[in-house]
Amino acid sequence: MQILNRNFNPQVSPTPNFSGHAGFEKLPFHYGMRNGVTTETRLFRDYKSIKFALNYIDEVFKGTKNIVVGACATGEDVFSIKMLRGKKQTKITAFDLGSDTITNAKSGIIEFEVPADEKSRKYVEKLNMDAYNDKFLTGKENLNEEEKYLKQLFEDNFEPIESKTKLIYKIKEKLQKILFTTYVEFDKKFFKMKEIDKNCEFKNGNIMDLENTLPLDGSNHLFTFKNAMYHLITDNNHCQSESLDPTKATAILNKIFTDVNKALIKKGLFVMGELEHLQHNEMHLVDKSLLEHGFLPVRMPDRPYLNIWEKVKEVD
Repeated sequence: MQILNRNFNPQVSPTPNFSGHAGFEKLPFHYGMRNGVTTETRLFRDYKSIKFALNYIDEVFKGTKNIVVGACATGEDVFSIKMLRGKKQTKITAFDLGSDTITNAKSGIIEFEVPADEKSRKYVEKLNMDAYNDKFLTGKENLNEEEKYLKQLFEDNFEPIESKTKLIYKIKEKLQKILFTTYVEFDKKFFKMKEIDKNCEFKNGNIMDLENTLPLDGSNHLFTFKNAMYHLITDNNHCQSESLDPTKATAILNKIFTDVNKALIKKGLFVMGELEHLQHNEMHLVDKSLLEHGFLPVRMPDRPYLNIWEKVKEVD
């Protein structure tokens, strides 16, 4: 889940800085200077990173794997992990800031937004709103072998459903299209998990208050906080991004990684997302804090990103 200062509608603004954003939820409390969160993510996002991490923990650890998914948004990261794990014993604790977001995740329902016409499709392509695109899961276009594999996983685990608010949504879309000349009209497709896994727990939680979100007992094999870290060290919205004072940012990061270290078993992994190295100039503060709190980077073959970190020692 992304944190921002104010409401943002990418369908009418020409300058989104986070491709693919569509959802938004106001918080019932102020999170620093920010008072809202976006809720957008995709199935199998950062697929190469999460596949590598899951294979790694299978090679290093035996038995049931305990996984934490932070900033889980509406659950797609959790559902992706469960699909990739198959019948392997896995327990997932997922948390996010927004109550409505967690309610949506618990429902097991996901939605896909597809441009309704050729004009809308070209507009979306121009804005690069599909930089991490999972629409191939419902399409009929030519797929490569990896996409065929992921689509089969999706079809084995999800079934299409009709939205109860489809008519209201379509009326709203038509009205918006009349009022805003740049409005992008979407068709929505809804899918529901065929079986809700009782070993997946969704809860309200905060990476800045991790001790009250989950047990810091060193029992987890994998902790993901994908593509959300840089929002903690910037005062960010979709039109500008200003760095926090380095002293303040460092204090925030030190608190986070002390707790993440305590939550992970030795040799457990912390995953930030494969594009994390490009997101902000101050990411070097994240790397520095990880190194100082018992973590070392793990290199994926042919991918020299510092997005996967192994816990190598305990910290106080």
